[in-house]
Amino acid sequence: MSRRRMATGVSVVDDRLDGGLPAGSLVALVAPPETQSELLLYELTAERQTLYISTVRTEASVKQAFDRTDVDVGNPMVAYAGHESGFDEIGDVVGRAGTETNLVVDAANPLERRDAAAYQSFLNKLHTYVRRTGSIAVLHCLRTDAVAVDPAAARGRETTLGIADVVFELHRTVDASDVETLLVASKFRGGRALTNPIKLVLTDDVTVDTSRDLA
Repeated sequence: MSRRRMATGVSVVDDRLDGGLPAGSLVALVAPPETQSELLLYELTAERQTLYISTVRTEASVKQAFDRTDVDVGNPMVAYAGHESGFDEIGDVVGRAGTETNLVVDAANPLERRDAAAYQSFLNKLHTYVRRTGSIAVLHCLRTDAVAVDPAAARGRETTLGIADVVFELHRTVDASDVETLLVASKFRGGRALTNPIKLVLTDDVTVDTSRDLA
């Protein structure tokens, strides 16, 4: 039986995914840190109630970014989970979210570097929670050199991508005349991955570049 689809806030992505992400999905958004990938998270928050858990920026910093963006982010709940926050504590915060919500973790990298067994247990519990509540969880995974050279970070990223139902990858290339940003859905468990990338323009909001049709 197919699960209800939940819109991402980016219409062309939702169209390609037959309406959006299946409710109950654990999603990894893998992107270079120098891109405007946060805008994709902001578009998501406008679709439904969101619990936005920041592991890097403070709660005040995240709220200020929401206030300054041109994207209509709705009224997300924001929580800070720094290095002193244990997985059980983060789980307690998640448990206060409602049903059919977005749960965003920005960024997953600090959690991926923690104890491997504890991180895997946390992800499995998070996955169980979103399936039970008809929600979606999005892990913002920054593609950095540390992930490639640090064994703990690499192991954590492997765990993230293995457990995730859906993996979005954002790729950015720069030449003398253009900045090209491509979004690929490389994994879609129980569904159809996208064989063609979507060319996005990430400035102060998210638009689709139709100047060269990649489909």
